[in-house]
Amino acid sequence: MESFKQTEKKKEAEAPKKKFIHLLSEDEVEVKRLTMEDVEECVKVMRKCAFDVTEAEVGNIIKYGKSFGATVNRMVVGVGLSWPAYLDIRDMKITNNQPNSLYVEDPAVLLAYEGRGVRRILLKEREKEAQYSQYDYVMSYLYEDIPKENISDYIIEAGNQLEKLYLSESYEFARTEKGIMAYKRLGKVDPNIAKKE
Repeated sequence: MESFKQTEKKKEAEAPKKKFIHLLSEDEVEVKRLTMEDVEECVKVMRKCAFDVTEAEVGNIIKYGKSFGATVNRMVVGVGLSWPAYLDIRDMKITNNQPNSLYVEDPAVLLAYEGRGVRRILLKEREKEAQYSQYDYVMSYLYEDIPKENISDYIIEAGNQLEKLYLSESYEFARTEKGIMAYKRLGKVDPNIAKKE
């Protein structure tokens, strides 16, 4: 007669082995449209990421209703500010006409959440917002000085995370008076489709 221990060992041997996946469950990153109630928390995140901003500046941008935050357990861990602008594609300048573009500010992501795709999440959400707003472009300035060579080749070799993100998301690059501009032409969406909140 088998003992209880022997029976349990036999069951363990016959049972399929469970695969070890993660020691800790990963935090779920969620995206939300920023409101004036989020200004103080956004400023704290941005300052921790070395952005020199005031609550008034951030509040004025958030009022446009086109900025997003990445949250984990309802805490803001990434901020993607954006606002309407007009891109004169012929002269590669931002001018004061009826907006045809969404200007996306560099995202601020807390160091503890780097490497989790937060920048990409915030960029994609703002691209969707631009499409729903019937804009033609999404754009941003790159503030690093890129040597006088092919911009895309330089970014592949020596670009930072954000520049490589723009390149991977099919952005084009142009030299302008204010520096390198990253921009993406957007496809149109059906205006009858309800905007996701």
